[in-house]
Amino acid sequence: MEIPALVGTTGKDIAGTSAQFFIAGRPIPQGSLKFINGHAIHVRAQDLALWRADIARVAKSIIWEKAMESVEVHLTFTLLKPKTVKRSEPFVRPDIDKLIRAVLDGLTGVAYDDDQQVTKVTAVKEYGMIEGVLIRITDRTKLSRNLLYAETVIDDYFNTHGD
Repeated sequence: MEIPALVGTTGKDIAGTSAQFFIAGRPIPQGSLKFINGHAIHVRAQDLALWRADIARVAKSIIWEKAMESVEVHLTFTLLKPKTVKRSEPFVRPDIDKLIRAVLDGLTGVAYDDDQQVTKVTAVKEYGMIEGVLIRITDRTKLSRNLLYAETVIDDYFNTHGD
């Protein structure tokens, strides 16, 4: 299930420099393996495949074109707080690094060609009312070009309308 993010903008609104969206559902970690007869098998392979497919599907509806160079990704994972838990921070399983890997792989082929293009990742795990992940992707190259273009427009304006 997808829930559009209320804050921020989608890629097309700011010339494709960033996109933000929320994927509702229990975040599935990537990397929990079980060895059976010498073969590594992902413990929740089907759940992981569905989670990554949800991420890719929603990303395709938001992202207008893949980044060709570097991207930054910010992820906010929201988990349901068990009624018996008193602490305010979810320092429990699943591990945040495994959650990140699943999302980055889900975005591969949609937001970028390969997750090696991700040059910065920030991630937060918190308790909330709706489980899921808020994903914000910034295409660093397009952002730099847009900022340079904006500076040129401003300079041109002041050069022609200056004192």
